Amino acid sequence: MTSCSFLLIGVTFLSSILNTSAAFAVPSSSKLKPWPANTAPTSHDKHHSSKSQLYLANPNQPAYCEKCGTKTIIRQPPNDERERACCPDPSCGFVSYQNPKIVVGAICTTRDNQKVLLCKRAIEPCAGKWGYPQGFLELNETTRQGAARETLEEAGASFDPAKAKLMAVYNLAGYQVQTIYFVELEDEVVDAGMESSEVGFYKWKDVPWEDLAFPTVEWALLHAKDHVIPLISNDDADDSNIIVQERTKYVDEDGQWQVKEG
Repeated sequence: MTSCSFLLIGVTFLSSILNTSAAFAVPSSSKLKPWPANTAPTSHDKHHSSKSQLYLANPNQPAYCEKCGTKTIIRQPPNDERERACCPDPSCGFVSYQNPKIVVGAICTTRDNQKVLLCKRAIEPCAGKWGYPQGFLELNETTRQGAARETLEEAGASFDPAKAKLMAVYNLAGYQVQTIYFVELEDEVVDAGMESSEVGFYKWKDVPWEDLAFPTVEWALLHAKDHVIPLISNDDADDSNIIVQERTKYVDEDGQWQVKEG
């Protein structure tokens, strides 16, 4: 999206606020839960208090209270260092704590490591692009179990979660953490699930490098090919010494995407 597009969206959003002031009216302070006397903003908090105690929820926070449905406001709760989406109803006062989503995935190879399992995405984002089995971690499962489940759901391939080796952790803009495992499959039985239009094993030279769904897909595939496989292929090597690739993708002060190791 171009900077002009972002500007147009911002202008449109601002106009909608100005034209619907009644719907977006900020609740009076009398409707807020009272602040304890010992929580007056300190010098450390001035950058928060300059724009709040309260202002309207932003797109990255829930617009309505998850418990009672009241429109939320953004403020810094007592004994907290961050601003949160808070319910202004004194009978509720629920504070929403938004945390990064956990994504799990698996780089699966044949037993000789000559081919890698790839899935062609049947859903957005990036429908029609290629990747490895991955998805959001579910409740009551470990990251290894989640990676095995996603592999079964998307590619019809199965493996023992205990045999999966951690190979990569990617932190994406503070909103998502990806945990990627490496595993050698016992067979080449696959079956495309609902989220995949095609699945199959591909020799490394045939990987569609120019048609991958996300940058993290390329990162993980290259790390597996260039570092993980050479290590585990060495009979004298200790598999526990696999170097876990850690990368962080973030937006710098100039609004540009950056990637750093670690």
